[in-house]
Amino acid sequence: MQKLFTDFNGTTASSWKEQIVKDLKGIDFSQLTWHTHNGISVNPFYSSEDLTQKANPVFANSDWDICEQITVTDEKEANARALTALKGGASGVAFYIHKKIDTVTLIKNISLEHIYSQFFISNDALHVLADLKNYYGKINPLENKIKCFVNIDPICLFAYYGEWHDGEQKDLSVLEQLVHVPVNVSLYEEAGASTVNELAFGLAHTNEYFNYLNENKELLNRVLHFTFSVGPDFFTEIAKLRAFRKLIDLLQQQYGTNFPVHIHVQTALIDKSMLDMNNNMLRTTTEAMSAVIGGANSLCVLPFNEGFETVSEFSARIARNQQHILKDESYLNKVADISAGSYYVESITDALAERAWEQFKSIEAKGGFIACLKNNYIQTLISEGVSTLIHEVKEGKLVLVGVNKFQNKDEKITLTTSSKTATALKTDITPIRPIRLAKSFEAEKMKSDNQFSTPS
Repeated sequence: MQKLFTDFNGTTASSWKEQIVKDLKGIDFSQLTWHTHNGISVNPFYSSEDLTQKANPVFANSDWDICEQITVTDEKEANARALTALKGGASGVAFYIHKKIDTVTLIKNISLEHIYSQFFISNDALHVLADLKNYYGKINPLENKIKCFVNIDPICLFAYYGEWHDGEQKDLSVLEQLVHVPVNVSLYEEAGASTVNELAFGLAHTNEYFNYLNENKELLNRVLHFTFSVGPDFFTEIAKLRAFRKLIDLLQQQYGTNFPVHIHVQTALIDKSMLDMNNNMLRTTTEAMSAVIGGANSLCVLPFNEGFETVSEFSARIARNQQHILKDESYLNKVADISAGSYYVESITDALAERAWEQFKSIEAKGGFIACLKNNYIQTLISEGVSTLIHEVKEGKLVLVGVNKFQNKDEKITLTTSSKTATALKTDITPIRPIRLAKSFEAEKMKSDNQFSTPS
C-alpha cells in the first residue's frame, strides 16, 4: 500500500491543458474559460499552482444556529410562531420590528439567555433597546459570547428609505447605545448588486461606523454583527462569505481592533417567484448549503411562500427541516471551513476579496460610503448590476426553472401585496430597494391568464 503512490508520476497544470486540448481535438484552451459578471475569469480546472500561498481555514466555527425569521405585526402571533419554531428544533429567532410593540408579550416564555436572537428594529421601535436591557449585550453562559442582538442600522435605513429619520448625526448616535456594530449587507444583494460591489459596500458601510465610533472614542469592546443574503450562485456565495471575513480582518488591522465577528445569513428573495412556487424550496436548499459552507454563524431559511402568501405552519416547518437535514443527515456542522483548500473556492475567494478591496478604496477616495450614497455613486453601481441580471434572465442565460424555463402553462397566479408597485415618494437620495427577477414574468403570466380566461 505504501508503494501504491510511488507508482504514479506527478502532473502539472500545463500537462493537464495539453491533454484537454488533445482530447478536444485542438480546441483553443481559452475558449473553455468563462467570465462572470464580477469580472472574474473561471478556468475549466484548478490545481495547486493556482494558489499563491498556503490555504488556511478562514473561520473556526463548524455549527450554526437554525433561526426563524418573523416580521412582527401582531405580538401574540409572532410569539406563538417563535415558540412553535423553537419547539420544532430552531435554536434562534430573528424578529423584524418597525413599529411600537409590547416587547414583554413578544418574548413571553422565550429563554433569550439560551438562544441566538436578533431584533432588527427601525427608529420607530427604539424602545425595544431599553425593553431588552436585561438580555442585550449579555454573555451567553453556554457559549461564552453575546447571542442577543438588537440591530438598528442607521445607514441601511438611510439607504432604504432615502432619508435620515432625525438627521444624520442624531441617527448615527444610536451606535453609542450599542455594544456591537450592526451592518445589514443583505440589502445590496437583494437590490441586485454584483458580488464584488456587495462586498465593497459592506466593508465601506462598516468603515463608516468605525470612523464614527473612533471619532467619539467609542471604538472598543465591540462585536461585529453582519447580516447577509445568499443567492443561487453556489460556489460564488460560499466564496463571498469567506472573502468578507478576510476583508474584515484586513479592515480591523487598520484600526488595531480584533472584535469577534458574527455572520447571520438569510436565503435571498431576489431569485424567488410565485410561479411554480415549490421550486423555491430547491433554491433555498442550495443557498442554505452555500451559507453553511461559507461559515454562517446563524441562518434563516425563508419559507418557499415568503412574501407571496401567508407563511403557513407547513412552509415554516419545511424551512426549518431543510436546515435539520444539513445538520443531522449531511453532517455539515461537523467540520469547520469545509471548502478550505479547494483550489477553485480558494481562487475565487481571493479574487473577490482583491477586487472588493479595490472597489472599497475607490469608495473611500470619493468621501466614503455615506457620501457615495448622497451622490448616487452606490445606486449607479447597483443599477449596472441589475441591468446585467435582468438581461441574463430575459435571455435565459440565468435560468429560473418554472419562470423563464419549463413554465407551468396551467398554473394560475393572483396579485399579492409584494407584487404591487410602491408609490414613489420624494426623498433626499435615490432609495435602494430589493428587486425580484421573476416579477416581469409573473406580470406577463397574470396578463395572459386574464386575457384568455372567461367569466365564471
